[in-house]
Amino acid sequence: MERWETSRRRRSATVTSLCAISAALLVPALAQADLGARASIIGGEVAAIADFPSLAYIGARTDKSSGFACTGTVIAPRVVLTAAHCVENLEAGGYTPADKYAVAAGFSDPREAKAANTVLDVASTHVFPEFDPATLRGDAGILILSTPTSAPPIALANAADGALYESGTKVLLAGWGLTGGGSLSQPRRLRSAATQVQPPEACKQRSRRFYPPYSPASQLCTLNPPTLSTGGCFGDSGGPAIAQRPDGSAVEIGITSTGGPGCNTRFPDIFTRIDRISTWASEWVAATESGAPPPTLPPLRLPPLSTKSAKSFVSATLLDVFKNRFLRAHELSGGCRRVERAKVQCGLVWRYGPSLYYGTVTVFYVSRRDAVVWDSHYRISALNARCWFRSAHPKACPVHTLRH
Repeated sequence: MERWETSRRRRSATVTSLCAISAALLVPALAQADLGARASIIGGEVAAIADFPSLAYIGARTDKSSGFACTGTVIAPRVVLTAAHCVENLEAGGYTPADKYAVAAGFSDPREAKAANTVLDVASTHVFPEFDPATLRGDAGILILSTPTSAPPIALANAADGALYESGTKVLLAGWGLTGGGSLSQPRRLRSAATQVQPPEACKQRSRRFYPPYSPASQLCTLNPPTLSTGGCFGDSGGPAIAQRPDGSAVEIGITSTGGPGCNTRFPDIFTRIDRISTWASEWVAATESGAPPPTLPPLRLPPLSTKSAKSFVSATLLDVFKNRFLRAHELSGGCRRVERAKVQCGLVWRYGPSLYYGTVTVFYVSRRDAVVWDSHYRISALNARCWFRSAHPKACPVHTLRH
């Protein structure tokens, strides 16, 4: 068996939850704003919600989940656009229940919404059908609010906005993410930044080290040369990259998806292209606000699941079940084999304290609510290692098995 990496999967609403980004829209203050490079969210500047009125803070409903935070933008009175990985639970598989979310719109400091008793509930969530939980391609999701917000909606880029995806386009960012990879808490108030779109080949080259699945067809990336000193950080996933149309109006061209390790600003921030998902988002707006039918989609084809990606989901499964008994494992080894296009089975052995753990975990993609999520089954047994190695009759050693 090969050595198994024990690092926890974080391509989700924490470690990969990157790029601080958001901004308001359709208001003269933003339309006329200077998009030149200036201090960023990392080491950046406080921003007024009046300059970013469509920004929405997405947090957990209870303190028990207080580590969860994402950013979004209001695109209709009852519709907030964010990242798919802020809707799906990439740490445990499946979806985060709608009643676990709390949304604050119209406040620079989200605590003000709580004090004013204007925190918004979420009635339902939806994920872009082409989202791949392993590669993060198609990383877009929607929250349907229980009650409407008065925050103004932002315009979404469409097929006519292709020029805004060209290299050098200036982009305005904002969000509540950490001000550095080593920060221990989120800033209390909204912060803003500026950066610019990079050439597709440069994006692929610069992201290869930490994100080889980069796809120019569905994603864009940003940096702020020549200093490379600004960028986003954990907690800002789902926020927008804002550009200006030729008439000076603000338009969202990207959704924050992932970025460099440790919020390193020398690596690009990566976004889902809005023009690839705007039709789907607009159909949900029409369904929510006007009673139109929800988007009709062709039969969903599950993407292939690689053994490399499967290992991340296996680690997430075992961390969720065994906590420190897996996180602090010793002599961990294992191997994986693909059993179907979207299913991989892995066998593992490890030691923790006096116990020896062994068994299999099968991870797979499945279609739920018209989108792709990952799930797993496992059968893991544990026994006393000393008994096993020293006993003349190892089969007599008590074995405890967990399965799902």
